[in-house]
Amino acid sequence: MKMRTGELGWAVAGLRSALVFTLLVTCALGGMFFLEDSAALLFVAFWLTGIALILGFGLIRKSSGISPPTVLQADARMHPSLQAALAPATLACLYILHLGLGPASVQATILSAVFWLFAAGYAAALQAAACGGTAVRFLESGWLLTTGLLALASLAVVYGCLPWSGAILRTADREVAAAGARLGGLLQYPNTFGAVMGAALLERLTALAALPRQAFTRAGRWQGQQAGALAPVFALCLLLTESRGAFAALAAAWAIAALLLRRGERLRFALHSAAALGAGALLAAPLLRAGLAPPALQGLAALAAALGGWAAATAALAAAGPRALRLITGKRCAAGVAALAAAAGLLALAAARPGALQALPQRLTGAATLLARGDMYADALRVIGGAPWLGQGGDTWRSVYRSVQSSPYTGSEVHSGYLDLLMDLGLAGVLVLLAWIIPALRSAFRSRCRLLPSVLLLLLHSLIDFDLSYGLVWLLLIWLFRWAKAGAPITSAQETSSPLHSSPPHSSPPQRWRRQLTHPFLHRLVLLTHFRGLRFFRVLLPGAAALALLCAAVLCLGQAESLRRERLALAIEAQYPQEAEKLLRQASTLAPARPRLYLALAARSDAEEAAVWLQHGLRYERAQPELELALGKLLAERGDLAALEHLRRATELNRYSNTTWVTAMSEASRLATMKMADRTAERESQQQAAWQVLAAGAELYARYTELTAGGPWRRNDLNFGGEETVIKLGEQLRRMRESLPALRMSPVSESDCQLDPY
Repeated sequence: MKMRTGELGWAVAGLRSALVFTLLVTCALGGMFFLEDSAALLFVAFWLTGIALILGFGLIRKSSGISPPTVLQADARMHPSLQAALAPATLACLYILHLGLGPASVQATILSAVFWLFAAGYAAALQAAACGGTAVRFLESGWLLTTGLLALASLAVVYGCLPWSGAILRTADREVAAAGARLGGLLQYPNTFGAVMGAALLERLTALAALPRQAFTRAGRWQGQQAGALAPVFALCLLLTESRGAFAALAAAWAIAALLLRRGERLRFALHSAAALGAGALLAAPLLRAGLAPPALQGLAALAAALGGWAAATAALAAAGPRALRLITGKRCAAGVAALAAAAGLLALAAARPGALQALPQRLTGAATLLARGDMYADALRVIGGAPWLGQGGDTWRSVYRSVQSSPYTGSEVHSGYLDLLMDLGLAGVLVLLAWIIPALRSAFRSRCRLLPSVLLLLLHSLIDFDLSYGLVWLLLIWLFRWAKAGAPITSAQETSSPLHSSPPHSSPPQRWRRQLTHPFLHRLVLLTHFRGLRFFRVLLPGAAALALLCAAVLCLGQAESLRRERLALAIEAQYPQEAEKLLRQASTLAPARPRLYLALAARSDAEEAAVWLQHGLRYERAQPELELALGKLLAERGDLAALEHLRRATELNRYSNTTWVTAMSEASRLATMKMADRTAERESQQQAAWQVLAAGAELYARYTELTAGGPWRRNDLNFGGEETVIKLGEQLRRMRESLPALRMSPVSESDCQLDPY
């Protein structure tokens, strides 16, 4: 039975609501930066299960209006939904491939594969939902609802109306925040939040540029003011982030937008840009003066007044007419808008407190963080050189950066989305990404799509920051790609005519090859050859996809339940230690690749069982210094010489950690004391073991001295070097090693070998 048109309409409306709801939930989850969170895992599991059920429903009801996705259509072309999901699904397959190759972090690789399966399902659903004559309207409404609520919710935190931890970065370092505070919004990171706000601002400015002058008057029912109501809000949020990278990316994307627009649109684009920045600057001034903690009523009143001023300014500009505004037309457009934007920024700074005014130039031109990123990029390139083709799996940098960093900086993120992808998936992953992005950009450029500047801003800013680590950024890019495709101009009748009956007189070889394949005889031959295979593949591919999505959903549920049981175990540990240990064991069974569980279980087990737990953890996290250090400490307490290798490995994996060096040297000293004072075994063999321990300790101390000699560094975020305990232990190990030959000639007492307390 075929599905009726009304039922299909309700299905599309429900799918559209789910897509927009997904964006809003992703914003509430902090942009889905951390997927290892119970709420995020449950939501992703819900999405994956829904897509799998839709595929299964299509397989069961072939006769209904909802048909299963097909690999090829009747003209041997790929189905649009499958084409939209192809690149994310390929990236997910590459991460799954790494699970068999042995990644640096099994847990991170699993989560990365799950996310890209989720992104593939989201892209396919968006392709299916954004169809028909209302597609562009739906995509625009969903974008404005998401970015608008993200901006307004972030401002609500500033005005004290919404409690949200981490939304405002407060620091006394003027090089980090000129006003002492920066707005990170719901994403809890000012740079990425600034990039998203910049993309939203550009989208509104290009939309306003396409509106006629009458749209800003009463005759046009003030449609322009309604369409641009969020522009000053986006500008305000962008200014409060103080993100230099977002400012630079916005300037580059703004220039590209000015070049793509026509002369009349360029004029309106310039005026609306100046008005939006001016309104945002006026609002930013009192917030900077208050350190992003203004009185609620006063701040909301200022926001309403600025929005009213924005509406009045746009109406006045429309009433002035084009003849009175020729000053910044044509070639003078860029210079005129630059002057207006600079004036708006100076207005905000002049109204702000003098401290912020004096600190802003240092904030904008400070090179310390840029130099630290240079060191980070150099270290990342060395990691890429170790596995350039396929990478090392999910979150490679976060797993190995402490073992490769050339200076004691703090940076679990590499501050470049493309370098991060290169370390994860190598050139194979980057080629898949380019094959996905470049055709979309080329199509948008050829059609002069107004969304191209917003897409470029997000992609450009990802060069210098870790925006691509946010799931929200990928979902917004998928949304913009689909929107740009839906809003592309309709081709002419000649271009859309069937290639079976017409062809241009001069065409390139690929076009001639395609025409030959679509010749009526060959076309029928291809369909005849693949007829049985197509029918089989139409069942096989959706079935395999549904099974993979269901497996990923079950995996997410297991991860979420593991996190819940771990939290419960830590909560009841003081009163019910046995029940807590039982819950931790169950959590490790549900998610065996989580290294934190093995550390917790080892701390609650006897020596032999603890060693087994730690060795299990190292199977999943081969570059985890905490596991190596815990295992080395455990073996040293038992007098096992195998502890030396694990202690050395821990210092290699976390080379600039004072705590790691103190623990490693302390355990080496204790092991040396045990071997020199042991009377139960043969004297010569014990002295040989003691010599081996002392040689390993001396090697550790020499390595520590070599690292400290590399300073001073441009940044020493970890306060590495000059640790008195390590120096004292190293000198004592050296003296014990020098005295060991004399110990062979005379008996040794335990008091002679006892180290000084530290």
